Amino acid sequence: MTSYRRYSSNPLVAFLTESIVNQIIIVNVVIFILELVLRDTAFINFFGLMPRLVVTKGFVWQLVTYMFLHGGFWHLLLNMFIIYMFGSTLEGVWGSQRFLRYFFICGLGGALGSFIFSYNATVIGASGAGYGILVAYAMLFPYNQIYVWGILPVRARTLVIFLVIIEFVSGFTGGDGVAHFAHLGGMAAGFIYVKSMYRTWRRPR
Repeated sequence: MTSYRRYSSNPLVAFLTESIVNQIIIVNVVIFILELVLRDTAFINFFGLMPRLVVTKGFVWQLVTYMFLHGGFWHLLLNMFIIYMFGSTLEGVWGSQRFLRYFFICGLGGALGSFIFSYNATVIGASGAGYGILVAYAMLFPYNQIYVWGILPVRARTLVIFLVIIEFVSGFTGGDGVAHFAHLGGMAAGFIYVKSMYRTWRRPR
């Protein structure tokens, strides 16, 4: 039996319902607006990830909610750009459900990196998931050209290797307020997941 997916002729409805990448972006934008409205409250402290509070106070929701908070407009814009540019391709290859699962796996990998290296710090942002998406894109399309700053062509695999080195060095030199080990945690989780996923697919039956 052949099944058909119904698409809306309304472009707004289509944007809201036909892509999980678009839905992730919308949720992040809405929550960022909420952050601005509640900037004088404990909103960030309650929903951002502080590993110590997860362990000592049971704030387990922070493992997920931190992925949807951002420290400013440019932080939000960069993360959403990465998710849209590379996540849309992955969603097209994998389907929405598998992509959404991958998004959260990478985000949890970022949380694990924070537990190890930023136990007493508050971490926010979708960067761990975003960097994991970059890793998957580079693994599936290693020779695709990515134009850095819109002008410098770099192969996807080369760019990701360079980012791993930069994040690793920056993580140990520190002092810039960026959660580099959350980025690395998301990348590591993504790498392991993609490797295991394709190994399973190729296993003889």
